[in-house]
Amino acid sequence: MTRQLLAFTSKRLQIFGVAFLILFLILNTQSALSQDDELFIADEPSLIPDADLELERSDVSNHWYSPINELGITGSLRGGYWSSNRLNDNEGDLITSSIWLTLDKRLRPGLTLYADGHIDNQDSFGGESTDHRVKETYVHFRTGDWDYRLGRQIIAWGRVDRINPTDNLTPRDFTLLSTATDEERFGTEAVKISKVFGMQSSLTAIWLVNFKPNQLPPANTPGFQFTHSIPNDHKQYALKFDQSGGDIDWSISYFSGIDLNADLAITGRSGTDLLIEKKYNEVDIFGADFATIIGSTRYAVEAAYTHTKDPSGLNDFIKNSFTHIVIGLEQDFGGDLSVITQGFYRSVFDYQDPRTISDNSRKAVASLSALANHQLDKDEYGLSMRIGKKWLNDTLEAEFSASTLLQRHGYIVRPKMSYSINDNFKAIAGLEYFDGATDTIFGLQKKNKTAFSELRYFF
Repeated sequence: MTRQLLAFTSKRLQIFGVAFLILFLILNTQSALSQDDELFIADEPSLIPDADLELERSDVSNHWYSPINELGITGSLRGGYWSSNRLNDNEGDLITSSIWLTLDKRLRPGLTLYADGHIDNQDSFGGESTDHRVKETYVHFRTGDWDYRLGRQIIAWGRVDRINPTDNLTPRDFTLLSTATDEERFGTEAVKISKVFGMQSSLTAIWLVNFKPNQLPPANTPGFQFTHSIPNDHKQYALKFDQSGGDIDWSISYFSGIDLNADLAITGRSGTDLLIEKKYNEVDIFGADFATIIGSTRYAVEAAYTHTKDPSGLNDFIKNSFTHIVIGLEQDFGGDLSVITQGFYRSVFDYQDPRTISDNSRKAVASLSALANHQLDKDEYGLSMRIGKKWLNDTLEAEFSASTLLQRHGYIVRPKMSYSINDNFKAIAGLEYFDGATDTIFGLQKKNKTAFSELRYFF
């Protein structure tokens, strides 16, 4: 089965490689074509400076050119230090190195080729091997009121800040050592078609051709041996109606597909160890969001209901159906200072406490699965905040973010500073600190607390 999966993956990569080469050859014949502006579907506005969502290529000076820039290629060379990795072990003092590349080339009016990826080593002077990832590679085509994207792409949904109940289509790599939270995202092969109505409304249909899950830090639980299999499902689809650009921005959405986060199930024993399978089950998710700006304050609400394969709550190894709601308030204080505060709430339907299961093995696995999926309690409450400030003509930026649970002791704080030394160099330093009880998602990540620093060279 593994050999067949590797063969299938290799064949798919070859197909994408050939397609990319053909389009690149076309690209070189299009240099004389017009570079006029295209129809732009605007995202809803935000008050706070958000470096994670800005394209890094915007840091490159508009007065600095090279042959690769003329081809539409930008990127950065990065070197950094991390006092810990994100693998829940005791490895530390890591020197990282990577190259990030982006191809964003208009082939002709209305037709764009986009690709994004990186080659990295998360322990350059240790035993870690060099890895790579093609995060996105797609063709973007616009004609009239229709917008098409075909290929591997990141699809991010939601209007609140970072904790997004409706963002369930494409995954994140939570083990990646990156100073920018949004760089954890990576794409999935998909077909995305949007129809624009007027200047503010759009209807989007998405077909996800394959499935990729979130990559989470390993639990490293003694007595457990984990395996997982990736579903080969081509029946994932999503619909979204979005209203943006008016006094009130809002959307409603629906997703039918595979859960990005796994459920845990016992499949057998190996000696004294339990064999645990990470199973990715089907879900249906109904979502909605809303945002408006009144004066210097932005208000946002985002909610989703997730219907799982265990709506009655009788299966210990499948998460129950649940709701997830986030309410946010974003205040602009002037002088490039903004603050976001949010409250989040999860409620589990037909809740059964896994810690009351009589069989010790089933109880241990069901409790760990419930903890990882925020279902250890029937109701979960929490607060998050993010403060952003800029100085020196926006060359010096500071951000402080934190999140905490209210009914249990658990939290994370993340201060970060960045300084643009000149048009091509940026220095970044920060801290991620986890703490809490072992029965919280933050307490499980105590070993991942880390200080980090990084120097980036943009080209």
